[in-house]
Amino acid sequence: MPTPEEFFAPWEGAASPIADWATMLAELNRVIDYVGPARKVAWRGLSDASYAPLSTLSRRIIDKRGSADENAVVRFETSLLEVARKRWRFDDLGALELMAQLQHFGAPTRLLDVTFNPLIALWFAVEPKFKKDGTPRPDIAGRLIAYDVTSRQVSLDAYWGARSLPWSNPLKGWRNDLPYVWRPPSYNPRIPAQDSAFLVGGVPSSGNRWWRKAPGDSTYNALWPIADVRRVSSVNMRMYSLSRPYGKSQPTLTIRIPKEAKADIRRVLDHNFGINTASVYPDFYGLAQRGAFEVDF
Repeated sequence: MPTPEEFFAPWEGAASPIADWATMLAELNRVIDYVGPARKVAWRGLSDASYAPLSTLSRRIIDKRGSADENAVVRFETSLLEVARKRWRFDDLGALELMAQLQHFGAPTRLLDVTFNPLIALWFAVEPKFKKDGTPRPDIAGRLIAYDVTSRQVSLDAYWGARSLPWSNPLKGWRNDLPYVWRPPSYNPRIPAQDSAFLVGGVPSSGNRWWRKAPGDSTYNALWPIADVRRVSSVNMRMYSLSRPYGKSQPTLTIRIPKEAKADIRRVLDHNFGINTASVYPDFYGLAQRGAFEVDF
């Protein structure tokens, strides 16, 4: 069973070692240039490169049962909607909007947080972490993931804005196609501050042929087993390396950020772009949960 680092390692391939802001920017621009201006990209930053880009709901199911599948996810979502509407009386939103609100306040959902701003994603990948007593944790390697979401964007129409779960009557290819992306309304201050969006898609299906172990592999024996895939990603991805021609695909790309580079990247993001804990978490909850760690005795 692969770790997330083993899964992503064959696709990283930085042009030069990332050691500071300048080398990080060069690699980020390399990805942006590779994708090109005509494509739409959603970004996710992980502060720990060994952390899998799983939805909170997939992670919860895996922790409890060892593996996640679409049926288990839908059962949980259906029950959560029923409790929210009948017992808490939150009955005035469509299912997707309700899930977004619940996600914001910490409930497990299938929604995967992303941003359309690569510098915001970079902040999430390098932001400082603290122990419960306020002591800073040592930096560890982080990761950026770029998802090409061109032509996969959601609007709250009769299907996506419905009262019932849209995927209870799934679209064709729901479990073996790439995920959709939804830019929600500004329900709270963090959404515009983070240029937030959500990836939403079915739990990866065994019928998917995209899970190659390394660039160039194309035979069945060179694919990750689907049980391994579901522990690494809660949505489908078509992993690409920057050395492969782009073509008409919608690839997923990744950059590993060494721990030694994080401090300089944080410094520039804050000093030059105003991206810091206060700007990314601009509400009182952000101040209470994170701001206190920036104040010493």
